[in-house]
Amino acid sequence: MKVSRLLVVLALSYLGGCAAADQVALALAPDQLLSLTPVQQDRATKRALDVRPKPKNTKSPKLQPVMASVPEPILPSWTIPAQRPSRVLRYSLAPSELFKRLSPSIYTVATFSSQGSAVAISPRELVTTCHVVSHGRTVTLINGATTLKADIVGADPATDRCFLRVQDGELVVPVLGFRDYSTLTVGEAVYTIGSPKGLANTLGAGLLSGLRTGDDDKTEYIQITAPLSAGSSGGGLFDDRGNLIGVTSFTIRDSQNLNFAIAASQFWR
Repeated sequence: MKVSRLLVVLALSYLGGCAAADQVALALAPDQLLSLTPVQQDRATKRALDVRPKPKNTKSPKLQPVMASVPEPILPSWTIPAQRPSRVLRYSLAPSELFKRLSPSIYTVATFSSQGSAVAISPRELVTTCHVVSHGRTVTLINGATTLKADIVGADPATDRCFLRVQDGELVVPVLGFRDYSTLTVGEAVYTIGSPKGLANTLGAGLLSGLRTGDDDKTEYIQITAPLSAGSSGGGLFDDRGNLIGVTSFTIRDSQNLNFAIAASQFWR
């Protein structure tokens, strides 16, 4: 099924309470798409309240300082810094075994203003969503006792795709398996691993409930029933064999389990 083009939020702050960019993903259901960041939810609520009539102020207005606008972040151009995982894993795993194998590959991402997740796809590179990392000067990766610093090395904010590269050290366990979007089927069991609300390496389960393609840019999205919450963005979406099939991105507000991931194969196009 065709859907309109997704316009991705470039938020200025997620956890710190600052103002954010006005564009929210508009395509799949106008005014209902919600990137997985808590402050954007708060901002949307405030905008809704702001449309109510306000009482007239009879007092003399107070002089307010003029605040300098926050410049848009300068991100590196889109590039593909690492090859995609070359294997297609073929044997189903019990959820407990799947989590055991994959959780070392999923990192909590923390910046000064946001928090999300990322997936290691090589000894030094990870994939994530741009709205998690684009306004952070320093990107920190955390998995258990391991803490690493990373840089953004490839970015396409229009489709919410970003590559990270660790500054020093290595990602010990990158994901091994990968499946292309063209091989996916509605009805498959799928699993998410991310850091919703900062709860690192949380496992979620559901079904692949739809395969969607943007009208304008042909970006491919995977609709799932597995639950997503703020902080899930950038986490991994896997089939029941442990193949990476997507990177979790957004959900539709006021809905029941209408959640979406960017197809993993999009990161190598």
